[in-house]
Amino acid sequence: MFLVTLLWSVNFITSKVAMRQWNPVLLTGCRTILALAICVPLYLRERPHPWTGPLFWRFLGLGTLGMAANQLFFAMGVKRTSVAHGALIVGLTPLLTYALSSAVGQERFRPKKMIGMAVALLGIAVLQSKSSASSSLAGDALVLLGAACFTAFTVFSKPMSGLLSPVGTVTLNYLGAAIFLLPATTVLAWDFPFRDLLPVSWLCLVFMAAVPSVLCFLLYFRVLKHMPATQLTTFTYLQPIMGSAMAVPLLGETLSLGLFGGGMLILLGVFLTERL
Repeated sequence: MFLVTLLWSVNFITSKVAMRQWNPVLLTGCRTILALAICVPLYLRERPHPWTGPLFWRFLGLGTLGMAANQLFFAMGVKRTSVAHGALIVGLTPLLTYALSSAVGQERFRPKKMIGMAVALLGIAVLQSKSSASSSLAGDALVLLGAACFTAFTVFSKPMSGLLSPVGTVTLNYLGAAIFLLPATTVLAWDFPFRDLLPVSWLCLVFMAAVPSVLCFLLYFRVLKHMPATQLTTFTYLQPIMGSAMAVPLLGETLSLGLFGGGMLILLGVFLTERL
């Protein structure tokens, strides 16, 4: 999970660079279709498990939520906000996961955890009150929507984590995501100036499809079989630190006092929610 967290942190930087030329919706569609193309040979090679119709549709639905909606909101949000802000918003995932898993009965709700949630919300307020020119409320909100989709994806995937292999799970998830995104991808690709894309933009697409989308999710589903959903998402504590640390030298972002203070409150709130 540390490796997965590191690679997903690199994805913040890669996405920000890719958005300089790509349309976020088109990038998400191309990334999803390419990820599916990588998964299909792996799926066929491992002699896929038999699945029933209801199981098939459940995995496709989860793919639409976790692979399509999550990545779509993430791409649109990162284009409109800074890497540091985006990483901190994603850092709320453990808190969101606990709230949802408690609501659906996977975990027992403990009132004391409201303290941590309140601290995290205070951190968001500080973060937004000290927003920099490179960040925006709209961008942060879109990233938060993506985190919420990933939260729902994680919680509802937990009971199904042993039904298929990680390769089978990721392949069916991306099939659902690709079907969902195909119409918009086709329309946007019709008159998009692909010839104007720089090599780095193409490399970003390939990296985002092969590493964060396929490799990381294969590892993620392997770990999901052995760890509770809330414990699994605690590794996102590291994403704001890793993402912000890389964004300063690579993208020229600055770490303001408001960003530091709000970020520390968010991470403290998430930590308290996990520990209380």
